[in-house]
Amino acid sequence: MLFRIKICGVTAPADALLAVGCGADAIGLNFHRGSPRFVTESAAREIVAAVGSRAAVVGVFVNASPEAVADLCGRLGVARVQLHGDEPAEDASRIRLWRMKAVRAAHVQELDALRDYPCEAFLLDSAGPGEYGGTGRELPWDRLSGKFAGVLSFPGSAAGKPWILAGGLTPENVGRAIAAARPFGVDVASGVESSPGRKDPSKVAAFIENAKEGFRRAGR
Repeated sequence: MLFRIKICGVTAPADALLAVGCGADAIGLNFHRGSPRFVTESAAREIVAAVGSRAAVVGVFVNASPEAVADLCGRLGVARVQLHGDEPAEDASRIRLWRMKAVRAAHVQELDALRDYPCEAFLLDSAGPGEYGGTGRELPWDRLSGKFAGVLSFPGSAAGKPWILAGGLTPENVGRAIAAARPFGVDVASGVESSPGRKDPSKVAAFIENAKEGFRRAGR
């Protein structure tokens, strides 16, 4: 159920179809009201219907209650969630869906403490105080393996689980990022936009093409 390439912050069916048509494995719908990429339930329903079974749809939540996550995803038919806030393990354990836990750059050193966090994958993103991703700032890809020393159980996983690289990725740098960090997958939002929440067709196509080539070169 995991994916290699995810286009996040999708706000319109046309952008979802663009991403899927170019070869994205997943799209992300942001349900955090503080985000410029926030989507309403009605808009999300149209996007989910447009995508159908052609790609995974991931609901992105920030510090929402387990009940709110389950209720919204149940109504929309979304089976995968990205916990992008400060959700405690107790809350995550109450969510009976496929879960990916986001870890912000400032907390990467704490990954070992998340070894038993109830999720199926991790996402590493860049953010500052009070921010929850979508900043467009690059992570220090060439130093990620060093930060994970003693935590990586095999290439492309953290705490024995696959991890997805996000934070400042663009069509121009995604291949280099994959070669340096060797993640299982990549996730992009602002790096393929013409404005917050609106995807640029040429950037989306180039990002997916370059990411696929990057994974091929990395033997992934």
